[in-house]
Amino acid sequence: MMTSAMMTCPVWASDETAAQPAPAAGATGYEPVGKDVVAADVVSAAGMSGTEKMAVNATITARADKATQDTMAAAQSGLTGYETEEELAAIAEGKTPEEIHKAAEASSQESAAPVAVPGTGYEAAPQAAETAAPAGTAQAAVPDASAQPAAAPVAPAAPAPKLPGTPVQFPARIGDFVVDTSVPNYPMAVIPPEGGVNLPYGSLVSDSDVAPYLNKTATSVTVSPVPDEKIEENILPRLAMRVGDAVNMAYIRHDLNVIGSTGIFSTVKPSFTNVPEGVMLNYTVQMNPVVNGIEITGNQSLSDGDIKKLITITPGSVLNTSIVSRDIAAINTTYNNAGYMLNRVSEVSLDEKGILHIGISEVHVEDISLRGNTKTRDKVILRELRFKKGDVFNREVASRSIQRVYNTGYFEDVNVRLLPGQKNAQDVIVEIDVVEQKTGTVTIGAGYSDSDGLVGILGLSETNLRGTGDKVSIQWEFGGETNSNKNYIFSYTHPWLNDQGDSIGFSLFDRENDYNDYDENGDEKADYDRQTRGFNITYGRVRSEYVSDFVTLETKETKYKDWNSGLNYPELSKDPDHPEYHDYMDDNFGRTNSLRWSHVFDNRDNVFDPTRGKRLSFTGVWAGNGLGGDFDYFKFIVENRLYYKVGHAHVIAVRLMGGIADGDMPYNDLFTLGGADNLRGYEDDEFRGDKMYLGTIEYRYPIAKKVQGVFFVDAGNAWGGTDKVPWYHDKDELHVAGGLGFRVTTPIGPIRLDYGVGDEGGKFHFSFGGKF
Repeated sequence: MMTSAMMTCPVWASDETAAQPAPAAGATGYEPVGKDVVAADVVSAAGMSGTEKMAVNATITARADKATQDTMAAAQSGLTGYETEEELAAIAEGKTPEEIHKAAEASSQESAAPVAVPGTGYEAAPQAAETAAPAGTAQAAVPDASAQPAAAPVAPAAPAPKLPGTPVQFPARIGDFVVDTSVPNYPMAVIPPEGGVNLPYGSLVSDSDVAPYLNKTATSVTVSPVPDEKIEENILPRLAMRVGDAVNMAYIRHDLNVIGSTGIFSTVKPSFTNVPEGVMLNYTVQMNPVVNGIEITGNQSLSDGDIKKLITITPGSVLNTSIVSRDIAAINTTYNNAGYMLNRVSEVSLDEKGILHIGISEVHVEDISLRGNTKTRDKVILRELRFKKGDVFNREVASRSIQRVYNTGYFEDVNVRLLPGQKNAQDVIVEIDVVEQKTGTVTIGAGYSDSDGLVGILGLSETNLRGTGDKVSIQWEFGGETNSNKNYIFSYTHPWLNDQGDSIGFSLFDRENDYNDYDENGDEKADYDRQTRGFNITYGRVRSEYVSDFVTLETKETKYKDWNSGLNYPELSKDPDHPEYHDYMDDNFGRTNSLRWSHVFDNRDNVFDPTRGKRLSFTGVWAGNGLGGDFDYFKFIVENRLYYKVGHAHVIAVRLMGGIADGDMPYNDLFTLGGADNLRGYEDDEFRGDKMYLGTIEYRYPIAKKVQGVFFVDAGNAWGGTDKVPWYHDKDELHVAGGLGFRVTTPIGPIRLDYGVGDEGGKFHFSFGGKF
């Protein structure tokens, strides 16, 4: 028997094993951790563990859990971590931080005009156009953008779309926060007390700016001007500077971070007013404009509706740059989780009408380049790809495409490299490099048995005929006791009839073999030659990426040839002492015309050596009943194969089967269990019937290159419908076997070696072919 050689499937590198590249030029600062954008990357198909998807938070709103409640409570408690010993003592006596603050403020006096300290980068006053933006912030702005410093230019991974209005400045990676909506239309971000350490707002004020006022007593601390006094009441308890405190640089920076991180101000700066008792401190702020609407541009792979579900900014409320930052991170994360790892938000702006514009840059496939396929035609590879020129690049789609290319069986390895586009640098050229393997085999051999004598064997097989992907095979046996030169099987399959991937194939067969019948105890009852000849044609229809239907029309004739030993059915059918055998030949040998339909779902990562996924099939067989032939029956079979990767190259494989049949059925078409293919540890086809169930579990592990070990357990039974087989008495009981085996990849195909132990002892099985 000839089969195609089985190779280990190299697939896409997993997220766990792939090296994490440094952030590419153009990274926005919002890429998910470990998922940085790569402008050009080499991706190998070897070792792919599959696409591990993270859960997507569709709304990215403030989390209503205990951690959120604790953050809000801590932030609004009035305790900042900068309280003096006197304040802590007063709090211990039962006074609140607010009461202490108001009491100190009441004792202060006003005096001279305020003196402004240089701003934080959020001032409304005009700034130099080329002022560098602070580290940790991303370019943005409000309609009065002339008051904003320009960010240092960063080379984007894709060009930003031309958006109306002025860019919106927002902080990058502000960290975790919750949103306080207690003041209508003024949602304020609330960071934990310790969360303001690394924010950029306070770092823009130098020690020299505040030096003239250091150690002077603060007679009042205010935040103004604000359109609603509740805004100030909300912020003051979270400030470090309190009335009666000496001006402290660390306090000032802390407060600027707290106020700036609320997100509702376009500017914030400390202003001091000298008074006899010290200084009055006012954090001068300017409100952001109101958002009246949201528009998305540049998006193709995600709809406007999907993106807007991730945006928590509410039209009619003031623009909150902290929320903008978090929403952008949510959009970029969603793109990444959906497989669009190179797509990102590239620009945010607000126009004069208050419309917030969010620009998306999406990376497209400029071209597809094939290398290494000297025999296989380009179209054979390209038709397996699930993307084409002009599509938005998607990692999941690319990964599936590489699986499909490998699963053709034409290649030993498949690698992918992403190169910058030549026409548009922001796009990519997908380069697919394949290593072809031998797809043609020739078998010449001979065999000898007491019943058949010396038999010659010639086999030819080609699974990639002339590089077209067509499959053809012929196996011919000649000589032997029968001296027949017609013992052959010929098959041909054309896998792509149309653009959908429909297939068609046919087989011609005329086989005569030595066959053994066993009873329910595994004892041999008869040894004879059986001939089966016929023809079938199969049409495969692709329904979707993982679903296909197959329809097979077959006609076959089974004949009893020569008796070798045991029961002689032709003689017994004439023996008056054995009336139970009188109709045996007519009941079990003859012509069967059938129509078979199979519905298959298959998302296995590697059809030759699966490590994850499943194959679920439903099959119905209609024989006779208007199709002609000597038998009329129906069969239905369901099978589910499941694969779980539990370690590096370690796999648990599960197979569950069940079947039921009804009608006038010869014993050759009954369900059979036993042997190398299903119930190991028993004789071939030892159990038979019109009802069947089977369960198998295998633990597969690597031993050496091209050698795999297996521990297995099989359990099942076949029974019923054997009234036309006098020598067989079925047992409606479970049969169980366990054992171990090896899988060896050889130049002539995969070999399976199994030793199973069942109810009747142990049995060794040797067979060709891949695993289930």
